[in-house]
Amino acid sequence: MTITFIAHSTPEPALYGAMAAILAELRALPLCHFPVSHDAQRYPNARQHVTAQGQAITSGLVWLERLTGRDAGEESGIESLIYRALKEDIVVPLREPLSAELNAFITAQGIETESLTVVRNQDKFQLEDCITGKIRSNGWGRDAFGRWALGSVSQPVMRAGKTLRVALMGDFSEQRDSYPAMLAALGDAADALAMNIDVVYVTSTLLGSQLDCTLADVDGIIFPGATITRSDAQAGPLATATWALENQTPVLGINQGMHQMITALGQKVLGQERVVMHGPSTLGSLQTGLPLAEHTQPRLGNHPVITRRGTLLANKTGNEFLLRYNQRRYLNPHLLAELEGAGLNVSGYDESGEQAQAVELNNHPFFIGVQGQPELTSRRERPNPLLMAFLQQVRQCNRDRDVSHAALTKSVRLKHPHRLMG
Repeated sequence: MTITFIAHSTPEPALYGAMAAILAELRALPLCHFPVSHDAQRYPNARQHVTAQGQAITSGLVWLERLTGRDAGEESGIESLIYRALKEDIVVPLREPLSAELNAFITAQGIETESLTVVRNQDKFQLEDCITGKIRSNGWGRDAFGRWALGSVSQPVMRAGKTLRVALMGDFSEQRDSYPAMLAALGDAADALAMNIDVVYVTSTLLGSQLDCTLADVDGIIFPGATITRSDAQAGPLATATWALENQTPVLGINQGMHQMITALGQKVLGQERVVMHGPSTLGSLQTGLPLAEHTQPRLGNHPVITRRGTLLANKTGNEFLLRYNQRRYLNPHLLAELEGAGLNVSGYDESGEQAQAVELNNHPFFIGVQGQPELTSRRERPNPLLMAFLQQVRQCNRDRDVSHAALTKSVRLKHPHRLMG
């Protein structure tokens, strides 16, 4: 049996394991992976990918599941790696080329090794044989949504209609290089709907007039919870959620992003003194402006969401749907009950029917928040239905505004403008 090692000397978590996943797909081989660390200061969301079975691993391994449909599984040690390789060929990503010592140890077990390294040629990535120096693959690149494609494009989509602007909380490098799943999932939904969208990145530090100018012409806003992590930059996301409320802008909140949305609503309805911001918790992530309780065991992996009949969520996803989780807190049910008078409804529950997993606001075109991470189950050929529903409403709201503007312009047009001429 043979272990093919793919070395990619890159600091970006989103690139780690991507070319190894591509090779695993091309050769129809399983991929195993060692524990890997990244610069936590530069890439705080480096380990935000969660597998269906609940393993929290480096974010770049999302590509294995997206490309092959196979779960990345848990991280392996050298012993389990050798045990697996004695039974079948496998592919293994590395940060640095395989050392001579490790290579000797593996071959001594009767296992052959193949060492390839990822090389970059302009905006394309290829695999090079570490021994012969020969290029062993075609050029792979990333599209506008960070998704991997062979050549310049992969299955071009015929798009129609005007270009809509979707605001994504977080900066460009965070979404593309640290936690790529959200941007890729947004591209999946846009492709399926043949929509033209421009992504506007809203950094957490934007406030005041700068934030107003950034959001002035956006058609929808997404709060991807995995990238709202800095305890010193929570005012921006909260102000953005408040802006979405006041301007009736379609908004989708994910995990901590949902918490920000409810915080904004709570402060508007109950007053800021009732719903205040808190500092970082002992887990090193953020608490939002809502009193949150800690799960005794984190809710990780795939779990069903039971929707409430008659809600927008039920209309878009059915009576039950599967959601991928990286959840450590749950919402205070008493505060949610207080916000019912403002039109906030719990639209999804866990399997027990007790804990709120999704909320929506009645008097708003699209104000839905979920505790899970819908982007982790999105695929190019099977976009997540919640993201599809969000973009559909973004498009509809834009059309409604165009119709309203046209009607207003027509209503004030003078019948005989020439009479005003001197």
